[in-house]
Amino acid sequence: MKSKIITLLLCALLACSCSGKKNKSTYEIGIDPTWYPLQVPAQEKNLLAFSIELLVEIAKKERLPLAISTVNWDNLVQGLGEKKYAAILGSLPLYNFNVKKYSFSEIYLKTGPVLVIPENSSIKGVMDLKGIEVGVVHGSSAAVLLQTAPGVILRNYDTVPATLADLFDQQIEAAAVPAIIAQDYVRNFYSGNLKIIGPPLNDEGLRLITLHQTHPDLIRRFNKGLTALKKNGEYDNLLKKWGLSENSKNVAGLEEEIQAFLEKVL
Repeated sequence: MKSKIITLLLCALLACSCSGKKNKSTYEIGIDPTWYPLQVPAQEKNLLAFSIELLVEIAKKERLPLAISTVNWDNLVQGLGEKKYAAILGSLPLYNFNVKKYSFSEIYLKTGPVLVIPENSSIKGVMDLKGIEVGVVHGSSAAVLLQTAPGVILRNYDTVPATLADLFDQQIEAAAVPAIIAQDYVRNFYSGNLKIIGPPLNDEGLRLITLHQTHPDLIRRFNKGLTALKKNGEYDNLLKKWGLSENSKNVAGLEEEIQAFLEKVL
């Protein structure tokens, strides 16, 4: 995939050169528009639009000169290692070997598994799953996480749709599936029948990632801007706007808006 670069509509705000050239102090951020290895079927563009607008808003608040390159996964991490990018957006887990190699921002979008239950279920959390049959995708982080939960009976599935279909058909009593996919299916296919309870069960998520301790000021200011957006409600508004909230409109209704936004900025 060809790299595309934008200067984030901040020429006047950030004293970048208005000639179209990036200031030497500009932080270039790499993004893989497919979000590999994260599985977000049919929502890749939603995530891209949300992530870009979030960066724009953080850059405005923190007066950060940012630019974006869209690049495929094969070249993304390699490019970061070669210092082609100051940072990337991605879902690299915080394993010890990654923490030694990279620095991570706070999570800007949680993607871990959430519990999905029937609308009339009395289950309130993991502690209520004892003796309950819970559907999980085989090999998923939810399967690993819940296999040690006392008394939980796991039923393995090959896909999220199959898991939720059996939950809807009352073949199981709960499911634990990735948050972004869960929101999409519950809102668009099972509204009024299934619901999500609680936050994601682990710390999986999208973060801003740099090489270890190479741009601590970028990480600090990104975190500061993210906190401010969450505090004033702008963060939740962006989630809703781009179809990543339980309160969002149907994703299909966003297609034209998303495409128009991406064509404008990329």
